[in-house]
Amino acid sequence: TLHGGPGEIIVDGVSGYHIDPYQGDKVAEILINFFEKCKADSTHWNQISQGGLKRIYEKYTWKLYSERLMTLSGVYGFWKYVSNLERRETRRYLEMFYALKYRNLAKSVPLAVDGEAAVNGTK
Repeated sequence: TLHGGPGEIIVDGVSGYHIDPYQGDKVAEILINFFEKCKADSTHWNQISQGGLKRIYEKYTWKLYSERLMTLSGVYGFWKYVSNLERRETRRYLEMFYALKYRNLAKSVPLAVDGEAAVNGTK
């Protein structure tokens, strides 16, 4: 059909035919033309069949799929490595910021307990 995976796999008129199952008249016309060509040319059926096999062997073999998978895995691994570097740099920056600035500021803020004691006059 025109919808879904076969639309990508099939080259219309070379390795099969794209049909729209919702267009019955057009489907019938495509099938009639196909069978008339087969009747007139005894090699037409084999040409379409060979076109389908050729397309599969060129685009959809396990070897091609596994090579693509390995490439994408490598890209993902590299991205993960680079992301970790960025997080490591961010973590180091935050540690430096804490050590140089935040820790001293945090020491200067009075604790809530100290504030209550001052209000109650117990300090």
